[in-house]
Amino acid sequence: MNGSGGGDWVVGGLGPVVFLVVGVVIVNGIAGRLRVPAPILLVVAGVAVSFIPGVPDYQVDPEIILTVLLPPLLYAAAVESSIIALRKMLQAITQLAVGMVLVTAFAVAVVLHTIIPAIPFAAAVALGAIVAPPDAVAAVSIARRAGLPRQVVTVLEGESLFNDATSLVLLRVAVGGIGAGSLAWGPAIGQFAWAAAGGVLIGAVLGVLLSVVRRYVGSTLAITALSLVTPWLAYLIGESAEASGVLTVVVTGLVLGFRSPSDLPPEVRLTDGATWNALRYVLEGSVFALIGLQLWAIVTAPDIGRVPTLTTAAAILATVILIRPAWIFLLAGLARLFRRRAIAPWRPLVAVSWAGMRGVVSLAAAQTLPLDTPYRALLLTCTIAVILGTLVVQGLTLPAVIKFLRMPGDPVADNERERAAARLEANQAISQRVEEVIATESLPESQAHRMRAWAANRDWRGTTERLDNAGDDAGEGRDKLSNWRHELVGIERDVFITMRNSGRISEDVLRELQYDLDLEEALLDRRRQDAGGHLSQLTVVRDEPRDDPDADRPVG
Repeated sequence: MNGSGGGDWVVGGLGPVVFLVVGVVIVNGIAGRLRVPAPILLVVAGVAVSFIPGVPDYQVDPEIILTVLLPPLLYAAAVESSIIALRKMLQAITQLAVGMVLVTAFAVAVVLHTIIPAIPFAAAVALGAIVAPPDAVAAVSIARRAGLPRQVVTVLEGESLFNDATSLVLLRVAVGGIGAGSLAWGPAIGQFAWAAAGGVLIGAVLGVLLSVVRRYVGSTLAITALSLVTPWLAYLIGESAEASGVLTVVVTGLVLGFRSPSDLPPEVRLTDGATWNALRYVLEGSVFALIGLQLWAIVTAPDIGRVPTLTTAAAILATVILIRPAWIFLLAGLARLFRRRAIAPWRPLVAVSWAGMRGVVSLAAAQTLPLDTPYRALLLTCTIAVILGTLVVQGLTLPAVIKFLRMPGDPVADNERERAAARLEANQAISQRVEEVIATESLPESQAHRMRAWAANRDWRGTTERLDNAGDDAGEGRDKLSNWRHELVGIERDVFITMRNSGRISEDVLRELQYDLDLEEALLDRRRQDAGGHLSQLTVVRDEPRDDPDADRPVG
């Protein structure tokens, strides 16, 4: 390749990616200032930019979205999710992530096949599987900002983590039915069962194995690199076993996220967290921008005429929006009728019913349809209509709906109470440990008083600085203080993890408290290393022979 060709490749191949990322950063900043949901503004901006002359074609291979972009996004969301909270809400999550997807898929299939009988039922089911799963990023991000109660957000998070697996497995079965001429229900059920069970089993085993490996890898960069490759490793292993690669990624992330407080040193958590935050920020924005950039090329290729296309797309959009509250309130009514439970509060049910925005997974899944699929252009257009319709109709109005519902509880106040309770319990554990040391070592009252003051005031920085300035004679005291502080940090962390495991604090609160501890411990380690290096230099200077008459004079 000559020089000019190489330059053209860099501009043509790398340029669109760079412009996409820069655009995502700019639009995210504007969305924050305007207080508009970033996913919606990114889609709108993508549509607008696609009409600008000279803008490169951003037609992305759907396999890249499903195999390159989706695994890290799901993994990042799973790592930050709580197994404890998901387990408590498992029934509601299953009803949405599995039941809701299947009901929506077949409802859409029936409506589409009724409107256009010429469409094979397998192709109609394929469209239903494509538009069934709500988007993980849009729903949860908007719900968090709008102040939904924590349990409701947990249900939406759990649904978004697992519904993609249900949808993609059903789509795989439907596409096979398109090629065969009809759906084979027996093999389809067996394939679906193995995809779910195999994905969970493989993900759990892989998560435990990687957890053990991380404990014995000493390098921060090595562990971070392993973390970055984990989503794709899990996806490839799951798909190779003909299970759900998406489900394998999710379960692996849940296991590693749960074990992270015990597995990783503080500096690794800080580095790994910062890396994933930046990567997730770029990927989440990019997938919504790509939706907007690809819309026009898809919408302008209908194959049954403009009016029938618009009518069919509107019917599919209405089905997707209406079937969700119908299913949710039907299940609530059946639970009340057959289990004699008190009827579930209607406000959270309304909020969950309206949090059904679709996104990039639906777009990517639609583009994986074989080129010879009957009415393929119509199916793609209906997918776009559902994505845009749910993002605009539900996404823009969801904050207002949540505000109108006036749901009881304050998530911010709940987090504050949990943080206060966690710190109180940690302080009690530290005070108990201090008294044990005082009694065991029979410390004089003056030293006991200083230890109690250290534990109460946490004046580790000032004390360490005084010991650093004291020179070589204070080295032993500084080391003892550093070891003592590490022990107290360990006590605090154990208290927080225990409270998380028992459900007394949430995963979010644990993450915030642990972040503070990681910063404190990393700073303590850094100061000890700096002080040790400084003392080593002083020792070298003292031991080095000197020719001047003042060579015997003490240094310092």
